[in-house]
Amino acid sequence: IKYSISIVADKGLKKPLYTSARLKKGEVLYLETHSCRYELCFTGEKMVKATVASQAHEADAEKSQNHHSHSSNGEKNDSENTLIDVFRWSRCKKPLPQKVMRSIGIPLPLEHVEVLVENVDWEDVQWSQTGVWIAGKEYTLARVHFLSPN
Repeated sequence: IKYSISIVADKGLKKPLYTSARLKKGEVLYLETHSCRYELCFTGEKMVKATVASQAHEADAEKSQNHHSHSSNGEKNDSENTLIDVFRWSRCKKPLPQKVMRSIGIPLPLEHVEVLVENVDWEDVQWSQTGVWIAGKEYTLARVHFLSPN
């Protein structure tokens, strides 16, 4: 299917309709530039320090609040950990027909892909009208399709 941001956009406000939820259930997203095919798949959950996950939010909050040495409104303590979903961004070594891909396994086994970025936080996957930004690198997309394991 020709790439369009609407294909990768969440299909509704309920969690199971989120694109990230589809990937968590086992579907895999295959994205193609004019020269390469890439695979985006869910790889599990990772424990991270809450400060890492909330840095972006704190930067906004800091602008609007006075600087307190401690928070009295029950915000997370710096030492707390939080679980984030992590994804893997890989380049397929050879664009294979769907039938072949299904027979060898979805997501593709590691010998068929070159892992470009491991442990990608969903927040670091930024979709645009023309493609996707992953770990600060832009990929201009031509085609996109979801595949699910049999």
